[in-house]
Amino acid sequence: MTAIGNPPPPPTNGNDVVEGAAEEILVLYGSQTGNSEAAAHPEICSLLPAKLSSSSSTATTSRTSRRVITSRVMHLDDFLEVEKARWTRLVIIVTSSYGVGQAPIGARKFRDVCDEILNRYDDDGASSDGNGRANGGDCMDKKKNNDPRFLEGVQFALLGLGDSHYTTFFKNPTTIHKAMTLAGATLVGDIGKADASGTGNMEQSKVIDRWIENIWGDLAKAVTCTATSDNTVITKSDQLEKARIETWEICLELFPEWRQKSGMTNYASMMVALYIPLIGIVVALFRRTISF
Repeated sequence: MTAIGNPPPPPTNGNDVVEGAAEEILVLYGSQTGNSEAAAHPEICSLLPAKLSSSSSTATTSRTSRRVITSRVMHLDDFLEVEKARWTRLVIIVTSSYGVGQAPIGARKFRDVCDEILNRYDDDGASSDGNGRANGGDCMDKKKNNDPRFLEGVQFALLGLGDSHYTTFFKNPTTIHKAMTLAGATLVGDIGKADASGTGNMEQSKVIDRWIENIWGDLAKAVTCTATSDNTVITKSDQLEKARIETWEICLELFPEWRQKSGMTNYASMMVALYIPLIGIVVALFRRTISF
């Protein structure tokens, strides 16, 4: 699936507006029937820039600084394979369960990664087999050398959908939450729990709407930069790069075919970078020849 994004809102009116660096928030989803996808986009993704971008003025100057938020939405699996697990400081996950607690379309690889995290670092092992992969001894050895807290620096909000008529209700969102927090990620706000069997005030669509309405305050706190005493912003780029590397290494162990795809992509990029200048030179020589 092609990621869908939203530009930041237009600049505010003011005498001296200082644009802050744009911060991207990813909205990641897996959806079997389309309900999770509908909640992720347009309900959440399209509102993020307007809801979380903000302006603030200083008392001693006429300057107004702006926090600029952009957003993109994509499948959880595309985040891993296409984006190569490039975590942003804040991600929003919307997903359901499918079948007997398995991951829905677009989230099956992500669930495999979560199961692997639990098999490596949780004393109880993976809580379930998300997509047919063997648990226990057939998985990677537990307690590998990589850091079990490799997702520190990542914050995530989680909206889960399901149907309580099934005994495995909410199994997939629960597994994702458990794995990510075990790996060091921080949950933002309350977990949304939207039941397709809910009635009245607990009807699924109403629960989704309430969760979205109530999560904005928590998201705003999450994206607010922490500053040191000299007002230098503390960045988490090193932590996010570590999260990317460790997650991608797990992906390559679970899905070795991705390594070949990644190599082919790098080769294609190199060839494009090589041939574009050559084409430019040929065109320039051709034009020069015609001019004579």
